[in-house]
Amino acid sequence: MSGRFSSAPGVLIAMPELVDPNFHRAVVVMIQHDAEGALGLIINHPLTHRCADVAAGFGLPWAGPSDLELGRGGPVEQQSLWMLHDDGWGFDETMRVCDGVSVSRSKEALDRMCRGGERRLRLFVGYAGWGPGQLEGEIQGGSWLTAAAGATQIFDWPADEIWARSVRSLGIDPAFLVGGGHTLQ
Repeated sequence: MSGRFSSAPGVLIAMPELVDPNFHRAVVVMIQHDAEGALGLIINHPLTHRCADVAAGFGLPWAGPSDLELGRGGPVEQQSLWMLHDDGWGFDETMRVCDGVSVSRSKEALDRMCRGGERRLRLFVGYAGWGPGQLEGEIQGGSWLTAAAGATQIFDWPADEIWARSVRSLGIDPAFLVGGGHTLQ
């Protein structure tokens, strides 16, 4: 994107002023951001369904933590399944996200990674999407902070700590961010 800002690769960190409940304290791993628009996965909005149950529904073993919850990747196409995984796996549709992380969507990818015992695998339904220029406007308007994405952030941090840890990684104390008249901690 010559001369244009791109948040991919990287993450978006929702500011408290962003009142859309779909993005409350969200951290979005960006997959694509170009003149056509932007696409990412919210990595810290878990659902009540476990990834092990999703894999079992496909008749597959699950090598990851048994209590790992399926993530709500975003409000768009909530019936679609997305996988963030170690970048050692590659399938026809696989896209590299950042060092150590790729994204895939196919049943073949899920099947091979589950049968192969991949532990660095997170499952999400839906995605976050923006039209041309929309995300740039939201960033310029102060709705989002941008930062580098990392495998540790995606695979190792507990979902309920991702937002605050991501803010702190920028040298900002989350207690000093205010929104809706309240200090957030």
